[in-house]
Amino acid sequence: MTTEAIPSAFGKQEWDRYVRRGRKLVNKISGLQFDIGDLVIEMLHDRPHAHGEAAEIIEQFAHAIGLAPNTLRRYYQVARQWPEAKRRPDVCFSVHAELAYTRNRYSKIRKDPVDPFTGERRWTVNEAIRAADRQPHSPTNSEERLAKTRSLLHSDTDAAEAVREMLGRPDVRTRAASDPRTRNLMRQAQYEHWDQVDEAADAEEALTKAMDESEDRPDQSAAVSYDEGPLEILRLLGSFAAFFVSLQKTIPEIHAQDYTEETKEAVLDNIGKARSFLDWCESAITTGKTDMDKALARLLEDEEDGG
Repeated sequence: MTTEAIPSAFGKQEWDRYVRRGRKLVNKISGLQFDIGDLVIEMLHDRPHAHGEAAEIIEQFAHAIGLAPNTLRRYYQVARQWPEAKRRPDVCFSVHAELAYTRNRYSKIRKDPVDPFTGERRWTVNEAIRAADRQPHSPTNSEERLAKTRSLLHSDTDAAEAVREMLGRPDVRTRAASDPRTRNLMRQAQYEHWDQVDEAADAEEALTKAMDESEDRPDQSAAVSYDEGPLEILRLLGSFAAFFVSLQKTIPEIHAQDYTEETKEAVLDNIGKARSFLDWCESAITTGKTDMDKALARLLEDEEDGG
């Protein structure tokens, strides 16, 4: 037996002895799992049952023998996919389960892959997952490690924190700085950051200027512009400017796939409220009527009650 990774507390011979014993026990467990699955197949064979009755039989039988229904259902489904003549008694049930719905599984299981952890030719759950074209639990190469990292860091906030932490390692900083692509991305990120800072500063400066000028000229002409206008209009335009800048910064950070339905509903509810306020503003500007309609009044009352 070849074992490349051996815990420091064990010698090679002792470790190999435990591994052999463990594998025998796993094979016994696998045999029992198939036996239970075959038993359910026997129970359901040639027995007429309506839609959903098979699931009911499995669930009641699981409770009767002390197994979780999902566990019993898994044993049954895997046993159905692997007729006894196609199974390998020296390969564990879990490997059969991972390969159960792959193409050419009967021929595939006859060819032992190389276990990258031990160098042996043998089936493991990790190699079965890889053979099924899914991401293995324990990555063994750079591509798989990066794929797993990407799946864990789908949030930009988490990814940015991971980058910051990784750059705290001197060797990582050196490798990143020596890579032209990384340097280019960092320069681009700096330009984007300062563009956002400048946009926010310009919006704030425009709002401050408009407010200062309105205070210096209390008697405004009827003409409305961003530079010259009544105080309330300048405040309104300033509110819009701040709102636009805020949305431009926030919306690109949205990752809808990470949010619960309750979170999405809360955001959509606030979008609806924003539309109601904009409709009110449009009505006030076009008709001169600033009275709040009943629907919006009820909306505000609900907000106050909820607060």
